[in-house]
Amino acid sequence: MLVPIGLWLYVQMQTYQAEQEYLADIKENYNLTIREENNLLIIIPKNNGSDKIPIIYYPGGLVSPEAYLYKMGRAAVSLQTTVYIIRAPFNAAIFNVSAAGRVIENYGLQKAWVGGHSLGGISACRFVAGNPKKVYGLFVFGSYCDRAVNQFEGPVISVMGKRDQIIDWENYRKAQGNLPLDATVLEIEGLNHSDFGNYGLQDGDGKSSLGNDKVIEIITAVFER
Repeated sequence: MLVPIGLWLYVQMQTYQAEQEYLADIKENYNLTIREENNLLIIIPKNNGSDKIPIIYYPGGLVSPEAYLYKMGRAAVSLQTTVYIIRAPFNAAIFNVSAAGRVIENYGLQKAWVGGHSLGGISACRFVAGNPKKVYGLFVFGSYCDRAVNQFEGPVISVMGKRDQIIDWENYRKAQGNLPLDATVLEIEGLNHSDFGNYGLQDGDGKSSLGNDKVIEIITAVFER
């Protein structure tokens, strides 16, 4: 038992936690409900449109899922759609690539956006590569596809910050060939790697020049295309 407990403690110490002020704000001041079930954080807006496409989100590696509640919660309210944020073993979505499939099955989703941030984006790409018919669209934030999804017929959107100093830019450039020719690729001035969540500045990242409101606007626009 000592080894698993030690590993769990190490992961917890290394994980970037949600900034409490934003976590409290989204829980108290917006028209939504946040539920936790089945290793998911589920954001349900008060005005939840039955015709809206839900979003399944894989978090970045060693980032708490709660760190995405503020920005994705506000986006969910604007979009009037449900967001499912995956809680993965050891806070590493790569160990739970199949999670989106369980969400789709368990919640009876006819179509869904699937994507994520950083390592979560890679995990989402792997899921879509193996399950293209189950997904409406793919999004990757501060990430890239290390598997070919160029035959996927739904919308594909990649958002990268030009101040991102966490991403391996060489791998990112090489991986562009894995995307469909009609994929939307956005490289945004002032945006860094950490901007997609609210967990502080990731060690080694560039300094952002964008505020929360602008980043939320960028995120929301992805799903309005």
